[in-house]
Amino acid sequence: MKNYFYDGTFNGILTLLNSLLRNSAPKNFEVFSVSNRNQANLFDEYEIVNTDNEVAKHIWILLRRNSSIGTDQVYKSFLANEDEKFVLSLLLKIANNKELSKKEYIQIEKNAQKIDREKNRILSYLRYNAQLNNSTTLYIQSKYKVEFLLTKTIRQLYAHHEEWQIVNSYQNHCIQFNDNKFTSKKVNPREKKMFSSIEMNAFKLAV
Repeated sequence: MKNYFYDGTFNGILTLLNSLLRNSAPKNFEVFSVSNRNQANLFDEYEIVNTDNEVAKHIWILLRRNSSIGTDQVYKSFLANEDEKFVLSLLLKIANNKELSKKEYIQIEKNAQKIDREKNRILSYLRYNAQLNNSTTLYIQSKYKVEFLLTKTIRQLYAHHEEWQIVNSYQNHCIQFNDNKFTSKKVNPREKKMFSSIEMNAFKLAV
């Protein structure tokens, strides 16, 4: 058994996928986020994957060329906290131009529907709550990583702000926009009060 550890990001998964495509995936392996390394068997062989954004971009283009719809659905499964090994196995199939099974299609479709519902609820809240226009920090509580799908719309809604950030308190994750670019980072729960921007009450939309 071999364990792969990555940084918990989708770019990390894509970087690992590139490694498996180049070196062939072992028959028995598991995938863990570094933050969950305590779940792995310490006596197994392991490899720590260093995320390479350029490699990830190249692999993403390859996947979408093979199946744009399938790739997007698998990405949403990742955002819905689907098992990482399952996500990786689907990406391996797409990269190798193999058909997903009916069961796999049903699963990723369910995940995509959950993510789309969550995204629409949050966007509806943002559009119809004018008082948020005065804040440069938006707080949400979602068990899904849906904030990654919100950046384009939020950038349009908050075009009058040169800088803003969206914080998913449930995931302890933050996406910041400044200098005309996005930055993604983990947030230490103890440091959330250090944000100097106007704070809004978090709204919980995921069940």
